[in-house]
Parts: sequence; C-alpha cells; structure tokens
Amino acid sequence: MLRHSLILIAVYSLMLIQGCSSMEQVGQIMKGQKPTAKVTGVKVTSLDFDGVELAFDVNVTNPNPVGIDLAGLDYDLKLLGDSFVKGKQPMALSVAANGTSQVKLPMRLGFRQLMSSYKKLQHASQAAYQLDLGLGFNIPVLGKMKLPVSYQGEFPIPKIPDIKVKNLDIQKLTLNNAKLLLQIEVDNPNNFSLLLDQLNYNLKLNGFNVGNGLLSQSVAIKQDGRGVINLPLSVNIMQAGMGLYSALLGNDGLKYELNGSMAATSSNSILSDIKIPLNEQGVIEMK
Repeated sequence: MLRHSLILIAVYSLMLIQGCSSMEQVGQIMKGQKPTAKVTGVKVTSLDFDGVELAFDVNVTNPNPVGIDLAGLDYDLKLLGDSFVKGKQPMALSVAANGTSQVKLPMRLGFRQLMSSYKKLQHASQAAYQLDLGLGFNIPVLGKMKLPVSYQGEFPIPKIPDIKVKNLDIQKLTLNNAKLLLQIEVDNPNNFSLLLDQLNYNLKLNGFNVGNGLLSQSVAIKQDGRGVINLPLSVNIMQAGMGLYSALLGNDGLKYELNGSMAATSSNSILSDIKIPLNEQGVIEMK
C-alpha cells in the first residue's frame, strides 16, 4: 500500500513538473511496460584442448518512453540439467527510450573440470547446454525488476590426439655411431582433420639423451584417422656408451622418454593453431 502511494505521488509530481504533454508517457509507465531481452547469437571466440570460450550477445529492448538502466545480470550455464558455471556480472548500461542495446557476456569453460564432472561427455564431440539469465533493471517510477532469459545451444569438445612410439628402425649401427628412424604414431579421435607441421622434441633412450630439436614435417591426419611422423636420429655411440649399443643389438627392448610438443592446424576454422603436448614414456620392442 505504501509503495503504491509513493508511485502515485511520483507520477503526479511528473505531471505537475512536465505538464499535460507528459501525461501519456506517465500513463504508459504506469501500465508497467516491461523491457524484453533475448540471446541473438553466440560465438566460439577461443578453442583449445584446455577449454572453450563463448561470447553471448544479448539484445535488450526498452518499450518505455523514458530510459532504463541495466544494473547487472545473473547467469547459470547448465549441462545435462546441472549447473556448471554460474555467477553475477555487474553492469552500468543505459537503454534509451524506445531503444535497443546489446550486452556481451563472455564465458570460459574448462574441459578438465567438465570431464571430471560429466562422465557422459568424455567421448562426446559436442556438448548441449542451457544458459539461464536474470537481467536486473532499474525502471523510473516502477523501481527494480528482474527479467529471465533462456537460451540453448552446443559447443565443440576437441580431444587431445593419442601419441605413442610405434617403431625404432636401425638403419646403420657401428661402434662409432648409429643411424635410427623413430616412428611416432598419432591417433586423431576428433571429427575434424589435423595437419601436423612441426615436432619440437627431446628423446631419451635408456636414460641417454639421443636427440632434441625441431623437425618440420607435414603429416595430414583425417578425422578419426591415424598418421605417422618419421623422426631421423644420429647417435654418437662413443658418447652414449656400449650399453646403448648392446641394447640396440638385443631383444630386451629400449626404454624411451619423449617430451616436447607438436604444432598443427585443423579443418575446424575455430581451432586453428594447435599445440599438442608430448610427454610419453614406454618401451620399444626391438625386432
């Protein structure tokens, strides 16, 4: 009752100050014309193997004859019906009378957290989501109000390729040096193709550093496909020791450590420049 009385006092004050020409505007305000809002678009602004960054465009329309203020918004992005990212974002946006303004809401989603929280998405290439917004307005005479907005969409989930040492071919072996060819197999589990451009590597065999550097080699891998990188190596046996020489001749296998990264591009226009981490250990069976 008190609030209604205050509104009436404010309305009558406007009428007295602004004159009869304002009576229609005041009448429209008293009808409580609410602003409207909708998500008009979403862009994937950044995508890598760690996460995805989305940018939501929200159009806010003010049907009132006076300007209104958007003070802030609440957001809640849900996956499989559960909240994944939620929070509040303060704003100071003025929406002109009978006008429309746009709000941009950036949001980054980490894949590590996503996979640990939603096991069903571990093998998915896309994730469906629902974004619930609550826009808080300050409207003359009517005061504060909150406007709910919902939007549904999908975002891609790229997966790190599986990398392993496939084979070590001994092309030449003497007491002084060895010429080796290391084959590195790359499995691409994604629904887009990859083009491997460079290999930045450091390789140890049986604990001895046998090579490091930058290899430029183009290897195209189709979606859900497999490719092989051929890495030539020249090893000084005199420095490596006879232990490595004997291991190369034997059938017991060689322990390897392969570290570094691969540079690649993809057929996914959003996921352009890719850096694939290398941190592999295992045993190469000598044949």
